[in-house]
Amino acid sequence: MLTFDQLFAEHVATGLARQLALGDLIGARGWQLDLAGGTVTFGDDLRYRVQLLGTESHDEGSWLWAWANEASNLPPALLQLCGWLREFGDRQGIAELTEPSFALERADGHRLALLASGLTGRCYYRGPYAGGAVFFHLDDAPAQITSPVRPERALSVLGQVIQSFPVDHRVAVESFLRQQSWRLDPAPHAVTAHHPDGSTLRVDFDALGRVSNMSGTVTP
Repeated sequence: MLTFDQLFAEHVATGLARQLALGDLIGARGWQLDLAGGTVTFGDDLRYRVQLLGTESHDEGSWLWAWANEASNLPPALLQLCGWLREFGDRQGIAELTEPSFALERADGHRLALLASGLTGRCYYRGPYAGGAVFFHLDDAPAQITSPVRPERALSVLGQVIQSFPVDHRVAVESFLRQQSWRLDPAPHAVTAHHPDGSTLRVDFDALGRVSNMSGTVTP
């Protein structure tokens, strides 16, 4: 049976790639969430439909799934995606997707949202407020956010994942490259990946399975 950490390792890099693309799009724009309308607005020119994920309470140091936030009377139409994640977690035995609330030390909003992004094909946004933050998916983000990344960004994404999260390096690397349409030639202590545009990437692993070197050739 899968664990949260295993599933996270499989999806974190693709989730992060979408976050980087979203950051490129919205830049320094402010945000405004309209729960009644089910939309978020960035600046004066970008508006997208949303699906709520949950909230972090910094005072309590806890996460609360949106489907469990009965006190806020959230619109049911905005809870469909987190409801799907709950059902997925129930089928796979992933407690972090089925328990209503738990400590952020166990899994914070970013880790949960990155996993959700990889599973659902969407990107997410963290909206801070006094005492916490709300996390939600963009339901109709443009294709530039969710499309496979360019080979040069793939290197950057993998580097950030390895530096930022305590994941199984080999699982994270191979899962991401497959999800991004690379063809893999695995070896005991390395994997060579081939992109459809002709770019190549080699990732070497040490005896503990950690990335020891990444090198490649990017097709102009």
